[in-house]
Amino acid sequence: MLIIAAILTIAVGLMHSLVGGRRLIRPILEMEGLPVILGDIRNTRLTLEIGWHLLTLTWWGMAAVMIYLHYQADEIGTVFLAMIATLFAVSGLTALVASRGRHLSWIFFLPVAAMTAYSAIAT
Repeated sequence: MLIIAAILTIAVGLMHSLVGGRRLIRPILEMEGLPVILGDIRNTRLTLEIGWHLLTLTWWGMAAVMIYLHYQADEIGTVFLAMIATLFAVSGLTALVASRGRHLSWIFFLPVAAMTAYSAIAT
């Protein structure tokens, strides 16, 4: 079950970086009038782009831990799975309610929450 949760998490990261990067971040980076931080507009753009992609790397890191815990469960892993379940449940419910279901991330987040919660309880 954790392998499936990890695959869904990796897929979310790919869509976030590729689709979101193209359709949301790139147009924002090309906008005029962005605030200047650290003395240069280039720093503003770098901060936005790097921050966007760091979220993907964070999800992929969580996916790697899920795969590890699939094979090597322990008490600390159980706590980590509970934290992942909570994070993905809150993310999924927020996306579902705030977008009225239009932002489809909830379709991935809520199953990951359920699978990681089940795995945390079952270990």
